[in-house]
Amino acid sequence: MNPQPHANPFDTLPPQLFNILGTGSFVNLQRHHMAVLLRIYDLAEFNRFGLTRDIVLAEIVDYLGDAQAAAEVAASAAADGDAGLTGEKSLQEFASWLLRRLAESGWIEREQSADYTEYIILPDYAFTLLEAFRAIGQQRPREYTGQLYAAHQLLTSQHEEFSPALAVSQAYENVRGLVRGLNELNQNIRRYTERVTKDQPVPELMRMQFDNYAPALGAAYHALKTSDHISRYRRDIVDRLETWLQDSAWLDHAAGDLALQRHVTPGQAEHEIHHALRFIVEQLEGLDPLLAEIDRRNTQYLRTSLRQVRYQMGSADGAFKDRLVGLAQGLARLQEDGLDRLPEDAPGPRQTPVHAPDRDSFYTMPTARAPFDPAVIVKPLLDPQDAATLRQVALREIGAGITPQRIQQFVGRFLNGNGRIHASELPPDFYADMQWAIFALAYGHHPEVYYGVEAAHGDPVEIGPYRVQPFELVKLRPMNQRISESVNQPTNKPTNKQTNQRTNESIE
Repeated sequence: MNPQPHANPFDTLPPQLFNILGTGSFVNLQRHHMAVLLRIYDLAEFNRFGLTRDIVLAEIVDYLGDAQAAAEVAASAAADGDAGLTGEKSLQEFASWLLRRLAESGWIEREQSADYTEYIILPDYAFTLLEAFRAIGQQRPREYTGQLYAAHQLLTSQHEEFSPALAVSQAYENVRGLVRGLNELNQNIRRYTERVTKDQPVPELMRMQFDNYAPALGAAYHALKTSDHISRYRRDIVDRLETWLQDSAWLDHAAGDLALQRHVTPGQAEHEIHHALRFIVEQLEGLDPLLAEIDRRNTQYLRTSLRQVRYQMGSADGAFKDRLVGLAQGLARLQEDGLDRLPEDAPGPRQTPVHAPDRDSFYTMPTARAPFDPAVIVKPLLDPQDAATLRQVALREIGAGITPQRIQQFVGRFLNGNGRIHASELPPDFYADMQWAIFALAYGHHPEVYYGVEAAHGDPVEIGPYRVQPFELVKLRPMNQRISESVNQPTNKPTNKQTNQRTNESIE
């Protein structure tokens, strides 16, 4: 995760590794070298007991059973002065010569056991390179399906055995693979578009559309717009990582976990954790331009491909007419040969019924459309009396929903026998519904409630996304005291009408 200086792979690879790909005048020999290597790789990929020399030679002999491959390998071996071929030049001799060439170049290594059995081993770099060559040959789409979902599950799931360092590391690799796959998809769509714009015949265009583009890139694009849609998981991941980046205790815990796993210093571990979190956030937040470009290029490819097919089918050079003439001549030859009946699996001819011409069968002159004349939008003015009536209705609805008695019961749950409680000491339930919290403060001066609201000194209180000026809820009288007794006492509190007016102004 921590960016390191890029090492040159040729400093560690054998210097003769790619010599077998430059075969001089034998242009097809490199194909046979790669085919043999891929066969050995298929054998060694899941082999648990090692590949003996006899097994590998048998696999190469099976490949050389093709007459063309055997002839080309034999010609190359005859031209090699160091081939060391003795006796009858059989397929076994040519297979041994190929095996020696692969060992000399560094693609394979030979190891002899205590019982003199020789084993063929593929080095680690050969596994990596051959896997890449096999993926190129198969032309399968990049398997990045589910990578964003896996990152989402790693970062948002919390359980007893949750390892923050492992979750961040795996999510980092998944996001890297996702972004790399999207860039590859974007570049490959551009490559297909360039190939379509060349002078290609219609069969080649159709083959590129349905045999190449649809299996290789169509499935990846479909997954991108459905199961792997970025918007389904991006916001949850970014919110979780932003919270972790602001939590110093969590960062220290994750750095300690990573230092224990990687055997690095706490400072290096903290740097790697911070780098991985920022990388994931920045990559997910910056994907929108790339996704828009992928959509644009996919639409451009489909439009260009269809336009090229139409041009080739109906071009002015008579290509479409020539195809019809060739088709008619081919049908005539089949009829001359006595093949005047369609095969059993052929589709039946479609017969279109013929009707007499009517007035819609002839060309009609286009008629001009009437100019678009939009209607004038008039915003009605509300009469002051109607506005006052609506205002009174709204106040009655508010009063019916939130009454002093209900507000008093709401505040009573949090005072809980305390005579005074500060805003910072109120539990989160008080601020869970900000509407009730606002009305609790507004009704603090109402004559029918037993509590009051007083301003307090200190810094504003952070409540989620809000900042509230410090205040205190003060208990003025016992909750079971009769309201009439309190009302008879002299007070300077505002009337119910003034409280409703103040509440309505705070809502506005």
